[in-house]
Amino acid sequence: MDKRTQPWTIHQLMTRSPVTVRPNTGVDELNRLFRAHDFGAFPVVDEHGSLCGIVTKLDLLRMIRPEGRRRLAGHRGLKGKRVDDIMSRGVVTVTPNDRAETAADLMIEHRLRNLPVVDRRNRGKLRVVGMLSRTDLLRCLVPPPKRVDGGAAVRGRARATTGDSPVRRRNSRSE
Repeated sequence: MDKRTQPWTIHQLMTRSPVTVRPNTGVDELNRLFRAHDFGAFPVVDEHGSLCGIVTKLDLLRMIRPEGRRRLAGHRGLKGKRVDDIMSRGVVTVTPNDRAETAADLMIEHRLRNLPVVDRRNRGKLRVVGMLSRTDLLRCLVPPPKRVDGGAAVRGRARATTGDSPVRRRNSRSE
């Protein structure tokens, strides 16, 4: 198959080495991480770095929902709560070699905004190697990166210029 027409793979689209949290991370710290990083979800990993869940902004918002069972009185209600209390354990994942269409199918079928990208080669343990958001996946709607200098793909964040100073555009991950 001609390289110019090969389908997109998750490896080409994912965010590598994502920020992760542990099950014992406090919910107040999780809230700080969501505010500090432009992500909609964090993979939850155990002490060995294996995936054990995912926690989303929606999981955090459910803690303050008035009709929810976890109604909390402002910030004081977060004290002592951990990621383990709110994370989802049955995680839908993809691998770097999966096709973008596979991820799109999973996101649509399960109504997901983010998918952990895992390496499954280590005796059934899922090592997180990336995250894939809807925004990442939508890059498939544009042509793949152009090849220059003997086939090296032009990658990295988009750059725009304003006058003489370059300005970096921030990639949105808060899908």
